[in-house]
Amino acid sequence: MSHRRRVQPWMGIMVGVALLSAHEADSAAERFALVLDGAGVKDNQTGLIWEQAPDLEHDVWSRSVERCRTKAAGGKTGWRAPTIQEMKTLIDPAQKDPALPKGHPFANIKSAIFWTATPHPTDDIVAWQVSFFSGEPVTDQKSGTRRMWCVWGEPTIK
Repeated sequence: MSHRRRVQPWMGIMVGVALLSAHEADSAAERFALVLDGAGVKDNQTGLIWEQAPDLEHDVWSRSVERCRTKAAGGKTGWRAPTIQEMKTLIDPAQKDPALPKGHPFANIKSAIFWTATPHPTDDIVAWQVSFFSGEPVTDQKSGTRRMWCVWGEPTIK
């Protein structure tokens, strides 16, 4: 007696979802690489090196920018606050909470709002920030407290 299994239509869908998820993970693995003994993540799409796990400290804009400037991580100094343009390169608009590409290697990001180094062009008490819950870049007063996600090296995106 033959024991053949009947293939259910939902099985094809499940295989398709698994293949899509594997492709997304492969895509993230090609885009991102752990560097600096795991303390940094190189984005091969932009050449930027990001902290793998930004600290959890909330602070006003000026102190947050300064904290990046004085940071030593992965045996490197020279960290800095990213520009709004650099921060926006990480956003995947199809994702929410966090709004990062599927399979990304970052930690401590979910639902967080991060300052950028970019002040508002006409209002000196305001600076740009990015919500990684929604992926939306917005401005807020520099006296508010947010987190900072430092990047290493010279600015590459203006």
